Amino acid sequence: MLHCLWGHWRLLPPFIGRELREQYAGSLLGVMWSLLQPLLFILLYWWVFSAVLRTRFPQDSAFAETPFIVFLLSTLLPWFAWQEGLSRSAGAIINRRDMVRKIHFPAQVFPLAATAAAYVVHGIGYVLFLLALAGWQGGVSLTTMGAVFVLLMLQFAVTAGVGLLLAAFTVYLRDTAQVLGLVLTALFYTAPILYPLTLVPEDFRGWVRLNPFTLFAEAYHEAVLTSAWPEPAMIFGLLLFAAGALSLGAYVFQRLEPGFADVL
Repeated sequence: MLHCLWGHWRLLPPFIGRELREQYAGSLLGVMWSLLQPLLFILLYWWVFSAVLRTRFPQDSAFAETPFIVFLLSTLLPWFAWQEGLSRSAGAIINRRDMVRKIHFPAQVFPLAATAAAYVVHGIGYVLFLLALAGWQGGVSLTTMGAVFVLLMLQFAVTAGVGLLLAAFTVYLRDTAQVLGLVLTALFYTAPILYPLTLVPEDFRGWVRLNPFTLFAEAYHEAVLTSAWPEPAMIFGLLLFAAGALSLGAYVFQRLEPGFADVL
């Protein structure tokens, strides 16, 4: 199934550009909204959890001396890409129904382009964060840069695979988008994004680890906050997760695609 996706990668660039243009078409600030909206949420989370709730890391934690804003951005920015990639890819076929009904075109390109557009925008945000961190710390290690790149690629693969799955389901079940919104909210607050895993009571940590984003969050923490390459078992687990998600998404999409034109 994956070889079918590989043959369509060359078609992505123009559709990624189209996704970025259409999202903010007609607005005064245009693509700047893609940076201003995340910035607002970042400031709100920072104020609530750092200034109001005064979240502090345990003294024996590897993050004990880490400013909360650095801890927050190390995982919140990848979460924005995850959340927006899934949300946009879920409605990608519905939004392109005219093209799907009228012309013979590989429909996989639409959810893949929607996912990639989200990662382009928030990937730029992550680069800016790392540059600011480098200026503050006096540099960022090559280990951190390499690990972040690998993690983002694996996360993109997972998002693309799940996005294909959601895009196909949404054609037949329009409630998928509403359910996805609820699921993403639950995943956000049950992943160690706004708080470290060490603050979660021992009885609940097993449940938190069931969250598919938890493994990514922990890996980003290790890479950015401790300048260490994530453990091989963690990378191997994420690699299997990415391959499985992409394979399953491609398979389900290919099986359901023949009926798209009739349902749309």
